[in-house]
Amino acid sequence: MANIEGMSALPRSVLVADDRLYRAISQNPDSVTLLEDLDAMVIPYSGRAEVNEQQSASIREVLLAAGQLISGALLIRNPYETASYEFAEYAIESFASAKYHALANVARLLGAREIHVVDAKVAHTVAKSGAGVKAKIPAGGAEAEISKEVSKKLEERLEGHMKFPGAEPAPEDALVYLRRRNLSNDQQLRDLVEMRTGANPISHYKVTLSGTRESAANLRSALKIANAGPVKAVDIGASFSKTAESISSIEITIEIAF
Repeated sequence: MANIEGMSALPRSVLVADDRLYRAISQNPDSVTLLEDLDAMVIPYSGRAEVNEQQSASIREVLLAAGQLISGALLIRNPYETASYEFAEYAIESFASAKYHALANVARLLGAREIHVVDAKVAHTVAKSGAGVKAKIPAGGAEAEISKEVSKKLEERLEGHMKFPGAEPAPEDALVYLRRRNLSNDQQLRDLVEMRTGANPISHYKVTLSGTRESAANLRSALKIANAGPVKAVDIGASFSKTAESISSIEITIEIAF
């Protein structure tokens, strides 16, 4: 396998362009700059890369090993498993679910007995009339239908109620897990570890997590590819773009009993 060193070596998003599309991009002066981007990469499905040949070869091996080297696939790097990718059409709810399950694992390591999902809210945006400014709005319109669909998909991925036998808290193990999941900077999770450390540990905790904070930059990177002229013209990533541009946030409220 290619030697990928660290998270920064992997692009936030990747389009596996069929060879015809890749050639069209490379031969058009208006779009050839797409191929120079190392953050939002366009790689050929089977042909030779015109630029960034070494990086393209490395990404091809990563995707091939994961069974994701598929012509026309738009992929987004998982913010919690930074050497892996998710197909764009599943990414939003997949990453939100991953954040919840990361919290569940932290709670388990801290001795939790029960974890319960209280609520999962998907907020959507729409341009205000005449202003072009996006803002959160109540239910109504196409954006509301998209948020309902994302909510439904998210609910299918969440384990709404988890039970454990309970155990003594292992805060050092929890901190190691947070580092492994790229969540060391999440203050809510660090506070939970702190409150389960030492004397008078917390016995009940209710928290609302953002399901989009860590993935936002990666989603924007994929939108950059999907909305590029030559890519948009062949309708790649259209469903993902519509969803990503409609969803403003995902918030999951969880209760934990220790």
